[in-house]
Amino acid sequence: MNTDTMLRPPKNFFWLPTVGLLLGLAAGVRGQEAVQMSIAGADAAAARHKAASTLGYYNLKLGPTAWNFGAGLGLDYNSNVYYTENNPQGDFIFAPQINTRMRWPVSEQNSINLALGGGYSVYMKNTQLNNPFITQGSELSFDIYAGDFWINLHDRFSIWQYSYQDPTVAGGNYSQLQNALGPIVTWDLNKVVLKLGLDQVNYISLASSSGQPNGSSQVASLSAGYKLRPQMLVGLEVGGDLMTYSGNAATFNGNYSNSKQWNVGAFYDTPVTDYIHFTSHAGYTTYLPESSGATTGTANFNGVYAELAFTHRLNEYVSYSLSGGRTVNLAFYGGSVDQYYARLTANWQVLRKVTLGTYLGYENGTYLSGAPQPYDRYGLGVTLGRAITAKLSGTLGYQFYLRQSDIVGQSYTLNLLHLGFNYAF
Repeated sequence: MNTDTMLRPPKNFFWLPTVGLLLGLAAGVRGQEAVQMSIAGADAAAARHKAASTLGYYNLKLGPTAWNFGAGLGLDYNSNVYYTENNPQGDFIFAPQINTRMRWPVSEQNSINLALGGGYSVYMKNTQLNNPFITQGSELSFDIYAGDFWINLHDRFSIWQYSYQDPTVAGGNYSQLQNALGPIVTWDLNKVVLKLGLDQVNYISLASSSGQPNGSSQVASLSAGYKLRPQMLVGLEVGGDLMTYSGNAATFNGNYSNSKQWNVGAFYDTPVTDYIHFTSHAGYTTYLPESSGATTGTANFNGVYAELAFTHRLNEYVSYSLSGGRTVNLAFYGGSVDQYYARLTANWQVLRKVTLGTYLGYENGTYLSGAPQPYDRYGLGVTLGRAITAKLSGTLGYQFYLRQSDIVGQSYTLNLLHLGFNYAF
């Protein structure tokens, strides 16, 4: 488990979240900046303040707070709304959405920030699947800059719109609220950067028939990096995770066991050229469930984790990113999953006024709790985006997934068509 992935910064979600949903990028790609500035101190605070204070970024002033509002509408067709192997059921989905950002400057450098995107999915036939959703990247945060320190206090929350966003899910449509509350403290000492993250993460099942208990996780991560050059960072990382479930979790298919997990490793982050960026994480992780043995099918796990990411702006028309590796992370069904993955995404500016995005992905995973359930999943996607007016934009996309497993009922084929509109007030 690389605990840093749970502390990922939010992404712009006024029209790009639609593209992210179509291409399935949000769950697995760690964002990287081509140029890294000092993230603690006056320069970083000034840069963030300037970006947030750009003319036209906010469109409503309420007392000391500035707001930006947007609205979206998604029209989807899902060929397999229950993600089943036999007799798949297709349905049309109507999904209105509201997005907002708020900035409350407490001082010249410190501010309270809100980013929220949410809506409601309405199924035309399978009305029992109607559910609210909150986009990933939604959070309430407080940035505090003090000398060489940057302290970020945050409450991050999300409700998935579709179960396929987690490759470990098959044979059902589930809804779950995830909420992460905690601080991230960064100490920038010029050559040395220290970072400490602590999160209390709660998992609350919103589907009464999902057969899932609620859970909570205490996550801690610590990293120390050294700048070999102004933009080249190498260092060590360590993390831990304590997972607990409410009630008698053992009654839920034998997959839910309170557990501990820790990892230790190293990372390397550097621009190769002005247009190429490389980052890597690698180390050793251990998963220790409280209930283990032949009777439960749950066993201790020790192994290596590794993640590599490569981004390249080939020219003014084409940019792409390639990532892959092995992770040991929390599975939706409980416990942890050992997963290998590879993803290729590309953006093509080959059509005038139209953005084209493509995605290819592969995952191979094995559950570390309950009965062994290995799976393979293949995915591809394409999306077109275009600004219709100065404030209105539209997206059109297609996504395909094929999940294969030797376990009966754990395979599915999915086709998703999407037409979306977003309006920035």
